[in-house]
Amino acid sequence: MEVYVLTQVGRDIIPSLYKANREEEAKILEFLGLIDGANVRQVAAEFNMDDSEVYDKLRSMSANRWIWRKKTKLTEF
Repeated sequence: MEVYVLTQVGRDIIPSLYKANREEEAKILEFLGLIDGANVRQVAAEFNMDDSEVYDKLRSMSANRWIWRKKTKLTEF
């Protein structure tokens, strides 16, 4: 299972995202910080978004080093 976790860079960029009117990304980063990481389905459920749209956003955030993808040996039931 893949879990996305907020990095310090991601924590620092949140105010800049709000100033740039990129509130959706800022809110996703805040959510990841509050719960210490989440998978794609959890983020999609929280923000009522499609899984593929969330996956694309998380990949983009990961490329910017705002979050990192942590793989675990756990599987979802």
